[in-house]
Amino acid sequence: MRSRRNLCGQVVHDLGCKILAGEWNPGDPLPQEVALCDTMGVSRTVIREAIKSLAAKGLVQSRAKRGTIVQPARSWNYLDPEVLDWQTQADDSGQLLFHLTEFRQAIEPAAAALAAERGSDEDLRKIETACQEMADNTDNLEAFLQADLKFHTEILHATANPFFSPVANVISVSLESSLRVTNRQATDNRTSIPPHQAVAKAICDRKPEQARAAMVALLGDAAARIQNAADSQ
Repeated sequence: MRSRRNLCGQVVHDLGCKILAGEWNPGDPLPQEVALCDTMGVSRTVIREAIKSLAAKGLVQSRAKRGTIVQPARSWNYLDPEVLDWQTQADDSGQLLFHLTEFRQAIEPAAAALAAERGSDEDLRKIETACQEMADNTDNLEAFLQADLKFHTEILHATANPFFSPVANVISVSLESSLRVTNRQATDNRTSIPPHQAVAKAICDRKPEQARAAMVALLGDAAARIQNAADSQ
């Protein structure tokens, strides 16, 4: 028998996916508690806990005499890992990857510059190690993906600014989605190594503006690969 916590998590997932897939539009009320209990086979307590979780993510708001109302998309917490996951599942147009890439282009060059300025010696060692792991795993897409994610995440942490850390969720989804589209062969992985090495070198040499420019170039190359893949479909 599943615990109430597991049941609640499943209900949150199911309702969240339905909201992001457009089954209920912003301004629409969710079905009443009794109906949700019958449909999902859970108690009112589980439904109420799930609604609280969705409200914390910005997806719904409970209103007196109106019930639980779906919020506009601008209220949703897209940095929440679950919301990102649901958005990925609901993305039939392919626009999410372009939006994620634009977001990264706005954030990561600044992060690279700050990492060059503020990163500790240990931070820089981790960035170098992740870059080397990418080079060592060009023939293994999954290992390459994990090393690539580690590379970008360590740069965010090296900024010494805690507000950059949640962006790692965005980068994780973006990298996994983009690499599965653009890096289908080992040669694709190998050609992306030099731009990463340029970023790592600039950061480790503690040259902020060079690090910023190198990250701009890296993400520009990634954006071009994504566009080429989309055009060829």
